[in-house]
Amino acid sequence: MHQEMNRRSFLKTAAATGAVLVAGGALAGCSSQGGGSAASAEPDAENRLVGYAPIEFSEETDVLVIGTGIAGMSAAMDPVEAGYQVMLADKLERVGGESFISCGVMNVVGSNMQKDAGIDGDPEANWEKYLPVLEQAGETDDLDFKHNVYVYQTEWANRVNSDYGGEFQPLDDYKDTGAPTSMLLPKNGIGDMASVLTPLQKGLESKGASYKLNHTAKSFIVDAQGTPIGVRFEDGKSGKTIDIKAKRIIVATGGFSCNQEMVSAYLPVQSRMGPLTVNSMGEGHQMCKALGGVYTHMDMVSNLMSDLAQVTVWGYFGPNVQVTPQGRRFIKEDQSHDSPDVAAELELGFWWTIFDEQLINGSQAWNVNQNMTNKADRLVGPCASLEELAAAMDIPAENLVETFTAYDAMVEAGEDTEFGKKRFLTSLAAPYYAMKHMPFRYKTHGGMKITTESQLVDADGNPIPNVFCCGSTVADSGSDLSPNAGSGLVTGKAVVASLQAEAE
Repeated sequence: MHQEMNRRSFLKTAAATGAVLVAGGALAGCSSQGGGSAASAEPDAENRLVGYAPIEFSEETDVLVIGTGIAGMSAAMDPVEAGYQVMLADKLERVGGESFISCGVMNVVGSNMQKDAGIDGDPEANWEKYLPVLEQAGETDDLDFKHNVYVYQTEWANRVNSDYGGEFQPLDDYKDTGAPTSMLLPKNGIGDMASVLTPLQKGLESKGASYKLNHTAKSFIVDAQGTPIGVRFEDGKSGKTIDIKAKRIIVATGGFSCNQEMVSAYLPVQSRMGPLTVNSMGEGHQMCKALGGVYTHMDMVSNLMSDLAQVTVWGYFGPNVQVTPQGRRFIKEDQSHDSPDVAAELELGFWWTIFDEQLINGSQAWNVNQNMTNKADRLVGPCASLEELAAAMDIPAENLVETFTAYDAMVEAGEDTEFGKKRFLTSLAAPYYAMKHMPFRYKTHGGMKITTESQLVDADGNPIPNVFCCGSTVADSGSDLSPNAGSGLVTGKAVVASLQAEAE
């Protein structure tokens, strides 16, 4: 159990950190913004925290989820289906967090959608293949948790589709093109996460869950023994303080890639890279640490992404050639993260993806045309020749012609002897198009140390009561959506088991 504190020692700790508030009516503080006064608390000087409004719970719930991205909403599934009162809070005005604007690539095997398309796969068998990769990388801590996350990705996809109406792109659209069939995509393909997350959002609501938007979590509320019993929020519109009581709290607030101070402290190698988004500020990390939680793997370097993230994923689903600002090919184009990683390593500043009608009319036509329209300032083309394309890209024509001459020769020979490209080793033809990218950091791997059941632990490895973490708030939650979804499902199951055990 979490180490207990007496009232006096806890008060001193809370006052020193400025991060934790004591509740229960006995301990309250004065608000520096007029939200409360010492007169409203009991007249015991020891029971006041100067600078804080007194605790006044306005609402109560069984399960409080902080963050409404794919991890948070997935964590809500089992509790709400078990009949518990579930509340999801988010600092944004909308549901979905950064998951809502992501590429939408979900690495899943053995789902019903894949089986219906005649694609065999078993998550347990695939885990056995994946395990040596983790062991070689030295990621051997809590393999039981990693196993559960991996396996539950498949259950998550099946349930979101069958029970919530989440729509996935038919695999028949791309299964015979050479694209990886271990990837599920939302209904219209890359970038259409609304077709998966909106039904999940509405389905949770129809089952009884509620949402609190514009609610920024500021600190845990604990009782006199230091046990977390709620969370203090700030209303993003009114600035008012809102205290919500909860039996279980799930922290699903994402990573810290947008917090420059944290990146500089823990990932200095990426401190000069810009963040792809603006929302991953590490607030959940900081709250959990203030409560006694422990950071782990904070220095684990995550791969990079293009600022045109969806364009970077095109190489999985169609032919393209990627070149440096000088028109030289520098990478195999059938991966998503290799290009920005190598572009940053080579200090290119930017690079180009060159494509043709094969992508425009391929399985990801919806996304390709959307990006060509919405990112017109990054688009070059159509161009009738490589020379015309080179002029539009402001690079030496002889370089680009030489690059494509060598590339076409490898296509004809059936082997990429330069970079080992396997998928979509296909020649391009006029009219040519190109889009300009820049490398950015987009996520972090470091996070809170947890038990196999996702419960936050302290420095001694003891579970901290009532607090669970999932998604990118957890250390090494993976590099795409599906591990975050699987992590959320693991957490939701653990919370249900905890509540049921408590009721027995």
